[in-house]
Amino acid sequence: MREFTTSTKVASDTGARLPAVEFVLDGVQMVCQAPKNAQVAYLVAAASSHRSEQDQVAAVLDFFEQTLDPASLMVFRRRLLNTRDDFDFEHAMQIFEYVCEQWSGSPTGSGGG
Repeated sequence: MREFTTSTKVASDTGARLPAVEFVLDGVQMVCQAPKNAQVAYLVAAASSHRSEQDQVAAVLDFFEQTLDPASLMVFRRRLLNTRDDFDFEHAMQIFEYVCEQWSGSPTGSGGG
């Protein structure tokens, strides 16, 4: 049987694939940590225009669950799920697009944020 192992070097590697992306949400500094290749591949597949809108929404929310640092994720969840807070999915999409632009180096063409 074939065995697969991960490299111990990866955990201590300071040459990050991509930089963390910082942004401010209503005065609160937030941080998205760079995703690993598997996360990017999952996101691209799940957010594909060939998938249902529900799958695309789930992929974007999964993206934030996996990339926001713990303090940022706590604020993000609390605000998104608070029925009295104006922060909603369209705002999350603006942040998602901004973070993707920063990592790809190519703007998506949408504004806002």
